[in-house]
Parts: sequence; C-alpha cells; structure tokens
Amino acid sequence: MRRVRIEIRLEANIDPLIARAYIRAYEERACLLRGDRPLKIGVKIGPASERTLKRVAEEAERAGFDSVWLSERVAVPLDRPHPYQPLVDPWIGLAFVAAVTERVTLGTSVSQIALRPPVLMARELATLDRLSEGRLIVGAGAGWVEEEFTSTAVPFETRGGRLNEFIALLRHLWTEPEKQWQGKFFTVPAIGLIKPATPGGPPIYVGAASAAGLRRAARYADGFIATALPVSTLANIKQRIEDMRLRFGRRGPFPFLTQVTPPATLDDARAMVKDHAAAGLDGLILTYPGDLPDAFLDNRDVVKALIES
Repeated sequence: MRRVRIEIRLEANIDPLIARAYIRAYEERACLLRGDRPLKIGVKIGPASERTLKRVAEEAERAGFDSVWLSERVAVPLDRPHPYQPLVDPWIGLAFVAAVTERVTLGTSVSQIALRPPVLMARELATLDRLSEGRLIVGAGAGWVEEEFTSTAVPFETRGGRLNEFIALLRHLWTEPEKQWQGKFFTVPAIGLIKPATPGGPPIYVGAASAAGLRRAARYADGFIATALPVSTLANIKQRIEDMRLRFGRRGPFPFLTQVTPPATLDDARAMVKDHAAAGLDGLILTYPGDLPDAFLDNRDVVKALIES
C-alpha cells in the first residue's frame, strides 16, 4: 500500500498530539481518495474480560491487523433465552489496548453510546482519542435489547431519535462546547470541555440493519459497520446508503466495513478479499468463534493472505 507522506513544521503554539492526529486523519482520507484502496483487515478481540486482552492486542498488532474491535452488551434479560452474555465496558477495554499498542486503530462494533449522558460520553471519547493519539473509531448503534434501556433509565421507544441527536451533539461538544445546545432530547449549557486529538472529533460509524438505521448512517455518520451478510446484500446496502447520502447533500469518503467469519483456507481468504473489494467495501472485521489470540495465530498463513491480498 502506498502511503502519503506528510511533513509539517510544528510552531510553538501547536499541540504536537493534535498535529499527529491531524496527519493521521489526512493520510487516511488521502488513501481513500486515491485509486489504491486496499481492503483493511481488522479483528474483534473481545470479550476482553481478562488481562489476557493485553496479549491478544499485542499479537493482533504484530500479525499486521489494521484495527482491533470490541463489542458491547450492557445488560441481558434473565427471564428468557438471549444469544449474548453481558460484556465489559468497551471504552475502558480499548483504553487498556491503547496503552499496549502503537499502530492499530481502536473501534467498537458497536456501542450503545446514547445510553450514557452526552457530556460524560464526549469527555470519555475525547480522552481515549487523545491517549491513543487519534486512533479511535466510535462505532455506534441504537440498540435492541430493551433491558439495556430500562435498567439505565433511558426510554427504549425513542432510542433512534436520541442516537441521531446524540451523534450531532458529540460533534458539537468536541468542537464548540462554549455554545449552548438545545435539542429535542438533550439540553447542554455552554461549558468548557476537553477536546479530542482528532480535528472535529473521532469518526463515528453507525451499525444498523433497519431502514431507519441506514438513513441514520447516511445522514449523520462518517462510515458504516455491517453484520456478516452475503456480498451481494452488502453491495445493495452500500448503494442504498450512497444514494441517501447524495439526497442529504453529503459527499466525500464514507468507509463501509463488514464483520465476517474468518476464512478457513488460503484460497478462501483470497476470494473473500477479491469479492468484498469488488463490491466496493473498505474493510473486514474478523470475528473468531474460538479463543484469542490462538484462533488467528494458529492460522497465520490465512491471516497473512487476507492482509496482503
């Protein structure tokens, strides 16, 4: 992959941390705008409930993955079967990962960010963005487990509208918190607040499956995270989002990532990269069913084929 080399002279009044984050963001955008758009390969490294997360993150970076991801499940019901277990806080987990890595992008796939108070969430994300030197992607979803809302005293019925406003409010708090915010769901007075390293704040990617969720991504998000679906379905979703973005007057790079089941063979790996790249996707997030990092360390050749194809 060709990289755009950016050199700037730092003046005395420029925060070096912000300057490095700005350069990183510019390089990523330049790569997307050029014709050589490699398919970036990331990996989910959860459930992150033990200190073994340190080894998983270090091995993922050493293996050449572009990004590492954690998911979120705040709470689960006890009165009926549920497919998932409660998970640790992904932002604390990613802060732990940031301390033991230098290169990989850190993201959530996805987090119910609007369950939190917006000022506290904005500060937490700005902190992580600064500590990671601009390596953060905020993967956000509206949520679908009602108990996550009732247990945190957040209305379930208005979750979509709250998230729409929440995304816009985060950007407001990251750029001009000294101005008051008066919205439908949130009111925030003029305040002073720590700002992230990334200019304008870390990118916010939306994960969704419903029509309302796709509209949310098109109108408010900086990128999209899909669940594991056939390539033809992903291509259709991508086109729908692109069409809606045009109607909303939005242009420019819009990374489209998808979660995938890891391929079993070298041929499968090469075919996966070829098919997803041909559909216009920008990245894959591998989700292993087995224990990490052994699940990908035991298949180094397949991982290498994915990353280098």
